[in-house]
Amino acid sequence: MPEKPRLHPVDEADLQEKTLASLAPYRDQDGRIYTIWATLAHHEDALRRYLVFSNHVLGKNTLPLTSRELMILRIAARAQAAYEWDQHVRIARRAGLADETILAAATGTRDGLDELDQVLLTATDSLIDRQGVDDELWGRLTAHLSTEQVIDVLYTVGQYLTIATVINTLGVQTEGELALPLPRPADLKEVPA
Repeated sequence: MPEKPRLHPVDEADLQEKTLASLAPYRDQDGRIYTIWATLAHHEDALRRYLVFSNHVLGKNTLPLTSRELMILRIAARAQAAYEWDQHVRIARRAGLADETILAAATGTRDGLDELDQVLLTATDSLIDRQGVDDELWGRLTAHLSTEQVIDVLYTVGQYLTIATVINTLGVQTEGELALPLPRPADLKEVPA
């Protein structure tokens, strides 16, 4: 990732009213628009359309909240997307996940994770590596999840790979210090599907 942003966040005063309305739920505790969304506001029409999908994946997803967060954290760690990592460490902690669980999922050690989360993280790795899952893994997914939930697995991995790509390419910087250090590539264990 570049050390400096390739695109700086758009100043709120320069945004259209309809974009500001779409971004109302995407503000930090101080009322500032999150950096990722202010950066993507360089293309306001696309941002507003993307937020509809993003709202489903983050807010209306049928997967258990903690499971979804572990999947996102695995993606962020593998992609080395520091902004995504930091935001979702904070969300995972608010959802009740301990740092040890977060790191187990992110690094691939999977220590202490239940069977569902292990299957979901195996699927996450398979989707990253092969853009699909084999029949055996499909069977494991469908043994634990409804059809809607399986589709939400695919949407979650797809969206957060997209955001990781955006973060890394545009050089989106974290909002402050990392809440938890991002595991380095050497710390990540390859887990066979």
